[in-house]
Amino acid sequence: MSFRQALRSRFKGDVKAEEDGGTLVRKGSAKRPKTLTDHKDGEETFEVLHSDNEEDGMSFQSASSHSPQGSETSDIVAGFKDADERTVFEQQLNQLQEQLVAVMIENQTLQTELRDYREKSSVDKLRQELEYQKHRNEMLEEKCFSLDKKRSRKVHRSKSDAERRRLTAEVEPGVEITEEDNIGDWCHIYASEPSIPPKKRSWYDRMWEAVMKVVYDVMDDFSEVPDQEQDEDPDGDPLTVKKLKDNIKRFGTEAKPYLSTARGVYDLLTWKSPPYTLIVFIVYMYSVWVGCFLPVMLFCFTFRMFINYLRYRGWNVNFNFFDPADEEKEAEDNRDLGVSDKFNLVLQVARKVQNFLGAFADSLEKIKSMLTWRHPPASKQLFFVMFFSAVVSCIFPATNLFYCGGLLMGVKLFLVDFMYLRFPRLRQKYDTSHQMWLNLPTDAEYEKRNMKTELNRYILPSSRPDSGDEKRESAGDSMSTDDRSFCELFTLPPSECPLPGWQGGRRCTLINREKSLTAAFKNGKLYLTRSFLCFERTKTPSPKNIVIPLADITKMEKAKPYSWLPGGGMAIEIAIAGSDKPLILGGLLNRDELFDSMQDYGLFNELPWATGQLPETTTTTSRNRGKVKQFQNFSIGASYD
Repeated sequence: MSFRQALRSRFKGDVKAEEDGGTLVRKGSAKRPKTLTDHKDGEETFEVLHSDNEEDGMSFQSASSHSPQGSETSDIVAGFKDADERTVFEQQLNQLQEQLVAVMIENQTLQTELRDYREKSSVDKLRQELEYQKHRNEMLEEKCFSLDKKRSRKVHRSKSDAERRRLTAEVEPGVEITEEDNIGDWCHIYASEPSIPPKKRSWYDRMWEAVMKVVYDVMDDFSEVPDQEQDEDPDGDPLTVKKLKDNIKRFGTEAKPYLSTARGVYDLLTWKSPPYTLIVFIVYMYSVWVGCFLPVMLFCFTFRMFINYLRYRGWNVNFNFFDPADEEKEAEDNRDLGVSDKFNLVLQVARKVQNFLGAFADSLEKIKSMLTWRHPPASKQLFFVMFFSAVVSCIFPATNLFYCGGLLMGVKLFLVDFMYLRFPRLRQKYDTSHQMWLNLPTDAEYEKRNMKTELNRYILPSSRPDSGDEKRESAGDSMSTDDRSFCELFTLPPSECPLPGWQGGRRCTLINREKSLTAAFKNGKLYLTRSFLCFERTKTPSPKNIVIPLADITKMEKAKPYSWLPGGGMAIEIAIAGSDKPLILGGLLNRDELFDSMQDYGLFNELPWATGQLPETTTTTSRNRGKVKQFQNFSIGASYD
């Protein structure tokens, strides 16, 4: 049953009011607001009206209720049995009204979105442009047709008109013959002549046209192309765990053939299979002796490509230069792994990739160290080898050089390296190239070496150990865990551990008066060693940690960085040679006691800032020593960054 039929069945008792043209109206409404109506032939017309007063309930009555018998009919409104049924019906109508309003609002929203989408889309615009181009094409076709018509009229102008004009000119001397008449005569004569077929192009014309076409294509290729907006993100896809795992797995799978080839070459050079290695060694030496090493290598690559082609065509050809049995077995084992085992396998592959990238980066840094003279012995040896090779290449032909180099390389790879690998003591004694490679520093090792060299320049003579390395080792063995971590953090020798009373450091604050109060304070710990005053800002190696040589201090005094601070300020101001900005350390508990301790140690070492005597001369070296030098673990000098 439809909703309209249900309403009709509910209003059966009001049929008489319907015949009289009665409608359901709302009580107590002085004004007539918007109505939601539904018209259909032969059916009732209802109006749902909102009351002005919230207290008035929804009531529906027939138009006949305004008659004198309204009091009697008001009790039986629309044939309801009781007031509860009427209330339920009113609630249903209210819900229907709300749903209808929601549907209308949603319809309006959808129409607005559709209108915006049509405005954004360029379909209508392209359609208009297409219609415009069609109209323009039709107009151009009409113009071309009219021009052809006029031209044909001029060309096929009748000879009688020209003759008539001439006769008129002969009879009437005032009439002149125009140039168009002469052109018309010539066009008539030209049109009356038989048409000449087009001349065939010669091979020279065709060749010239082809050459010019190629030239124009090349010029078009070298022409600039306007930059197009790229919708794709230049950084690529976002980081996701699934994609990272898939890429690591793909990398491990695709890198296996190359790794197996490298492993096979290593097994070949280490004589894992003596018969096979002996055959390869004989073939290599013979090809180099004859001078056909390059053709042999190209033939091997071509043969490998041919084997891959047969596999591509469906042939079951199992041929490999190196044995891949272990990899196939490993691949079969990986197929039976569970989810957790596969995840562990991915982590293992990621660890291998990490270690491989680290070893590769170390190799590149070692090569850079050798080329930039960071390790002079290795760089000097490489320099003389290259110089000798350049001189020899100018004297002897290249074929002889490749011949000798190939033979020496074969002996080195197949015989000498195998002997070094089999007997490690022999390698340690005679393999100078391997020892040179191991001694080449990486960037971290080179910076650590520079830090130690720089710090040794500032160590005071009184703090240097007298008996050399033995005392240093004994001092290092007797150090506590905190002192050892302190020396490792600042890359200091064991003799430069904190002095008694300074173990663990003293809490203080580095103050920069040039910045605002919110950014002027940096908390940390202050340490005093035999030669340095160290400020530890972080527990990890960082340039934020500061090392101040005691020899570079020119003045040390108590200070009050801000006038509004209570008392004496609890700060110490330190002036450093070569720096215009002093170092202010505030927030020191027992400031006077710490200041006296540093003064006593300065007097014990007869330092100028403690004795009050200025140095006699200020050399260029002392001025350069006061400059800020940043390293990976710390900074030397007054650094607020």
